[in-house]
Amino acid sequence: MSRVDVYNEDYVGLNHAYVQMYKFYNRLLSTNDADDDVLSIIREILLVFNPTLDKIKSEMTVKTRFKEDNEPNQEAVNGNAIASGNKNSVIYYGNFTGN
Repeated sequence: MSRVDVYNEDYVGLNHAYVQMYKFYNRLLSTNDADDDVLSIIREILLVFNPTLDKIKSEMTVKTRFKEDNEPNQEAVNGNAIASGNKNSVIYYGNFTGN
């Protein structure tokens, strides 16, 4: 097995983990008593994780297959979320510079 095989098999799970951490970060950020240490650590993880996911995705060999119909293949884009061709995955590009 090669690293590209691992990328192809595990990218969706890694992306899901990123999305879950991003949502957690934003929910925690909106609380009145958020722990600054936890916010800082999650922010650092997201800052490193995002370009890592991009690198993994750039080396993958799996192609996204689109249905051949007239329906749009992209979800609506809300806020900082960019929807991919796969309706079940979303990549978030957040601004983690402020609290």
